[in-house]
Amino acid sequence: MTEKTVKTWLMRFLPVFTVLFLALTYLYVVSPELRDLVRPHQCFFNQLTGMLCPACGGTRAMIHLLDGNIWLALKNNALAVFILPLAFYSAITVFRLAFDRRFTPADIRVAPVWIWSVFFAVIIFWIIRNISCFSFLSPSF
Repeated sequence: MTEKTVKTWLMRFLPVFTVLFLALTYLYVVSPELRDLVRPHQCFFNQLTGMLCPACGGTRAMIHLLDGNIWLALKNNALAVFILPLAFYSAITVFRLAFDRRFTPADIRVAPVWIWSVFFAVIIFWIIRNISCFSFLSPSF
């Protein structure tokens, strides 16, 4: 895809996805009935291997963050909570690509050390949370 095609797609669909995401988040926060529909399910990787993946408990962590309970969010998946600012930064970058004509993909500069740091943090978290003496990193099922 060319850069113009990507920007056209982003210009059309990003606002729709954003409004839909914000509306569903609002409905989730104010509607207890909707919370029952969004019950977290067991992780497929966990069912298959018996081990925890880096994302196990991530949905519950985000639900607890929406409820304002930071401690339970950290208990379910600390990595998801700490990666959240990176996700916001990525969303802002995508918005800038979509709506700022002067901002191009060539303007996105992330030092490789940051990319590798996040990669190794995820791998280390994945390994450590599967060691029995670090059971406090396991989500509550």
